[in-house]
Amino acid sequence: MLTINRIANLKSACTKPLTYLQSCVLLLTIFCILLSPQSLWANEGKKWLVANMAELNKALNEAKPGDEIVMKNGDWKDAEIHFKANATKEAPIVLRAETSGKVTISGVAALVFESDYLQADGLVFTNGYTTAKTVVGFESSNCILSNSAIIGFNPPDFKTKSYWVFFKGNYNHLTNCYFTGKNNVEPLVGNDLGSARHNKVSGCYFKDIPYAKQNGREILRIWGPGKLADPSPDGAFFTVEGNLFDHADGEGVEIISLKSNHNIVRNNTVLATMGGITNRQGHDNVFEGNIIIGEKRSGTLGIRVTGENLRVANNYVADVAEDGLLLMAGEYVEANLTDAFKPQNKDANGKGLARYRQVKNSVFENNYFLYVGGTGITIGSSYKRHWPEHQMVLLPEKNVLKNNLVVSPTSAAISITVPEVIGDLKFATNSYQGNIAFEALMDKKQFSTNEFATTDPKLKKNANGLWQPTTKMNVLPLNLKLLSPKDVGPLWMR
Repeated sequence: MLTINRIANLKSACTKPLTYLQSCVLLLTIFCILLSPQSLWANEGKKWLVANMAELNKALNEAKPGDEIVMKNGDWKDAEIHFKANATKEAPIVLRAETSGKVTISGVAALVFESDYLQADGLVFTNGYTTAKTVVGFESSNCILSNSAIIGFNPPDFKTKSYWVFFKGNYNHLTNCYFTGKNNVEPLVGNDLGSARHNKVSGCYFKDIPYAKQNGREILRIWGPGKLADPSPDGAFFTVEGNLFDHADGEGVEIISLKSNHNIVRNNTVLATMGGITNRQGHDNVFEGNIIIGEKRSGTLGIRVTGENLRVANNYVADVAEDGLLLMAGEYVEANLTDAFKPQNKDANGKGLARYRQVKNSVFENNYFLYVGGTGITIGSSYKRHWPEHQMVLLPEKNVLKNNLVVSPTSAAISITVPEVIGDLKFATNSYQGNIAFEALMDKKQFSTNEFATTDPKLKKNANGLWQPTTKMNVLPLNLKLLSPKDVGPLWMR
């Protein structure tokens, strides 16, 4: 690498007239410096090969920025790894398997990222469980877990709570990992309520997560600012992108559950998985380019939302057993509509907090809802559910639904809840533009042809096996990729 003295000498030399010989020597010196090992490998650190926890901890204590710590192949029983080392953005420290997929971590074990700019790769957690809150914990920032797997890593008792991955820092990334067989209480992946922002899950494969009728077993639950609040600039800023969910049932209600603001759920594929993609709480979230294929399996549905300022666009929902899109009724907490009202959440002053926010000022555009078992689009689902203890009476308003396609020969294209007269509650209208409902039950008097036409889209399957319209219409073709196991998960599994 060019040192300060070398640079100073070159600069000094270049300020004086040079003879031909001096010029040749200068050029040769520069050439040799640029090709020197110090220049080519300036960021290469030391490689530590470790065979047990004592050697691993020693390497972590002594590692310098840019070092690589290699865990020897084999079974590392009861390995509780506190990954803390002196790394930098320019020179992260890497902890990896000697051969990806050949280092198994079993028994009572965990991996916790405890300082910034750390990377772990190629590890497999199996035949064990954690006694901590999570198997893998991101408690620092700018860290990466990649090319790894967690396989049936469950406590003996189903009721024992633990995550498999939990984010508590910022700008962390879980990528190209494989998860199967989680069978205890708590979501597989979680995000902390107050101290985790800008984290990401991408390219992961969630396979065969067994169903159990127990709330709180989502595959991903993204807490953060906005969980029970009005829209605000703050949020979790979480990204869920390019993942495959295959029979990943969990609780059977919410697969990806957003409970915070400013998140993105994009280009994921969901196959035969009970439940749906859900904006359970929070605002200003985006759901775009996702593929949900239910294979007519019981309990499968599309996208369910509450909240404000959402964008739901270019999603493909087909062959689910239940509804394609649900805009839920919101919970009214400003006053008691009956003496039986019992708000489940309250602020510090005792005022009720809505667990389900009204859907408004949102856009639902260019989505496909094909051959669904329930209603294509439901406006105001769960209206007056658990009345009068809960006041789920705020119908969706001021939303735009445009250029959506519903093809459903056995069910209704759209269902709109008609509100009862309750106090002085009134709701603004929603806007419908350029939607298509073909072979679906619908009251044609309810909509103009500009709002919902009945044009035959003449569907044909494309090279990805997805239905696409061949008729020219406002609804645009979806250029989406149907993910398969060859596209996601650890490279050593493909």
